Amino acid sequence: MTTLRFAASPEHDLAEPPHLAERLYRLVGLMRSINRPLEATELEKAAATLAVLEMAYARLTHFQKLRLNPPRGMPRRQWCEARHRMQEARAGVDWLHEHRFLPNPDSLLVNGAIAVLRTAAQGQQPDQLVREAGMILDGLGSHCTAIVLAEQDPIEEGRWEDAPTVTGARIARAVVNILVRASRIRGYNDAEEQARIGLIEQACDLTQQVAA
Repeated sequence: MTTLRFAASPEHDLAEPPHLAERLYRLVGLMRSINRPLEATELEKAAATLAVLEMAYARLTHFQKLRLNPPRGMPRRQWCEARHRMQEARAGVDWLHEHRFLPNPDSLLVNGAIAVLRTAAQGQQPDQLVREAGMILDGLGSHCTAIVLAEQDPIEEGRWEDAPTVTGARIARAVVNILVRASRIRGYNDAEEQARIGLIEQACDLTQQVAA
């Protein structure tokens, strides 16, 4: 079972989780646009699971805020009811984590962006796909992307024989090559982490060079 990065222990206040399901649904559309229906279906299932979890967190956050910062003049009976609802919501979130195999959204987004870049590298909608992949990686952040690359197997190197020379495709190939280099840095010490992050930021900057 994968623990999502916005999960919190019962002893700590919960911030509202990021809208990861929405990002995954956007990636679903991209996968369908590049004729990868199987990946799109798996991403859609993951997005639906995350959407349920995000709603559960939103409900928990709502009642937690009522309990910790009740509106002026709120009757004690309603405050006690909010506490009860908060406990119910927390139990629901805990149940989802304990009884469901939750997808790792960061990994899905990173690997989806790489698949999109590989397609762009072959000349299919290169400018649009490079921009979309850049938005995915930029939205996730270099630190989270670095963690994904460190925890999974290194990215397979691209094979670019007879690849088109249009600017968007060349940029896509360069971005994939940089991410391959980042994924080959193994280890978790500060120097290795900073090296991964530096390469990822370089790759994200490169995606912004395609024509708008």
